[in-house]
Amino acid sequence: MKENNGKIRRLIITSFYIFILFGLPLWWKTTEVYRAQLPFAEIEEWSNWEAFDLEFPTQFIIYVANVETSTINCANLSSNLENSIASRYNVNHSKEASNGKRQKSVRFPVKIRSLDWSDWKNDLQYGNLENLNLVSENGQYILYILPNTNSNPNTKVLVGNQRQAIIEINQWDTSVIEKTVSDLIVSLFMSEQAAIKKFIIEPLSNSKVELDSMRTMKYSPQYQVTFSLMNGDPSDLLVNWDIEEAVDKYLQFFVNKISMISNLTVDSQIQHYARLTFEPYHKADENYFFLTPELLPHFINAAEWNLASAVSSYPTLNFILYVPSKEQSPLYIQDSKGNIAESNAFLIPRWGGVIIKNPERSTGIHNFSLEELKSIMSIFITQLRGLLGVHDVWTEAKHALDVTTSIEFVTPPNTAVTMWEFDSLIRRRIAENIVTSITTLKSLSQLVTEIPNMVVLDHIQTEVFLALDNLAKSCTNLYNNQYNLALYHSKKAIELAESAFFDPTMVSMLYFPDEHKYAIYMPLFVPISVPLLVALHREIKNFKINKRVK
Repeated sequence: MKENNGKIRRLIITSFYIFILFGLPLWWKTTEVYRAQLPFAEIEEWSNWEAFDLEFPTQFIIYVANVETSTINCANLSSNLENSIASRYNVNHSKEASNGKRQKSVRFPVKIRSLDWSDWKNDLQYGNLENLNLVSENGQYILYILPNTNSNPNTKVLVGNQRQAIIEINQWDTSVIEKTVSDLIVSLFMSEQAAIKKFIIEPLSNSKVELDSMRTMKYSPQYQVTFSLMNGDPSDLLVNWDIEEAVDKYLQFFVNKISMISNLTVDSQIQHYARLTFEPYHKADENYFFLTPELLPHFINAAEWNLASAVSSYPTLNFILYVPSKEQSPLYIQDSKGNIAESNAFLIPRWGGVIIKNPERSTGIHNFSLEELKSIMSIFITQLRGLLGVHDVWTEAKHALDVTTSIEFVTPPNTAVTMWEFDSLIRRRIAENIVTSITTLKSLSQLVTEIPNMVVLDHIQTEVFLALDNLAKSCTNLYNNQYNLALYHSKKAIELAESAFFDPTMVSMLYFPDEHKYAIYMPLFVPISVPLLVALHREIKNFKINKRVK
């Protein structure tokens, strides 16, 4: 009887352990977090810059006027120019990793083709760009070189807004032509190269490029542009504006042009009783109020001015036309030297711009007409250009050229951006998007690795693979001088990478770590496991005693 009881007891204990043996894996499998496999090795290659070399090629076609006494050889001119620019153009930037391997390589190759221009006298007169051949591709430019036919000793350069330029050489000599063309190309592209180098090689450098990037908005596929007319005191003056007509006439061309990079949605509003949070300084002898540079950061009354967009979740660019109250009029902005700013406007980096106007108050009503808004919109567009990253290369080009070279730039009639500026912006945005995509994917990889309870669903895996594929396509298009396609794929890459990183499903298990599991299951399993362990120990002890007796 005792032997049968012992067998039954052992069977019961064994059944418990069999249940545990098969139940634990089943419990572990049914309670684990689903994690689709991400391409960690490929992401690591991109983050270490081992997957590719980044190139931003440019091509120049140079038409050289066929002068009777000329001995210029076009083939030699092309070769000499390429060598000259290669020595000054910073055509290769690379940085070595700590393990000695080459990483983060970016190159700016230049290809030049010189052609004989036999009928130049009939094709062109200086100042006329309408009959020139136009280039429709980013990264391809045409230069027309002809002798200076007047008595002006300086070399004259006319840069058009359709990727072409005319150069009138004062001294028709091969060495002079080479130096002039080389100086022009370097001056037009050097600042852009510095910006791209900053994005890729030295993202934390304290340079002028870094200051420019602090002013420019972070890339977004869409921005909300809000124009606000802020009235300090409507009891004294009622204001209105023809903003819709002004946007259609002065801004819409720019919006259409920039839409290839980012879409701009425009709205407007009028707010009354928009008072300042501080008292501006008063100059009693001239009876006007003024703001110093120290007061400008405190100008926006964020607590009372409703500037948040309720129609879009995209970044907002605010442009404010401020009309001060009678007690603070006229109101001006002074610079650090005490001079009144001519535009009476200032830019707020990565936020927007402000213009202060002091209209006539005698009638108690003022409407900013379409004509009056022309100068205001011109300032707003200039501020918008800076916030979107459109750099004025002309100022730097003028300073970089020799004093014997006079340069003139044809201003765009409606778009407020030339093709040279637009091409430069595209190349900068491509570099920024590629680097941001790689950084985002690397952060995602680290996050998933460090937090084992984070959910990774199949659609996140798909987005990561698609982001890497678009990165590869963008770099391939860059290499092939297809900047528009490279921009498209870089935009897709950053959208997919950020969509995967900020996916809401990835945080569902973020606050349920293993420690919480132990705290929940230990009160249940410990009381059960102690009797089982004691019973197992007792059975083993009895088995040894019975074996010894036998």
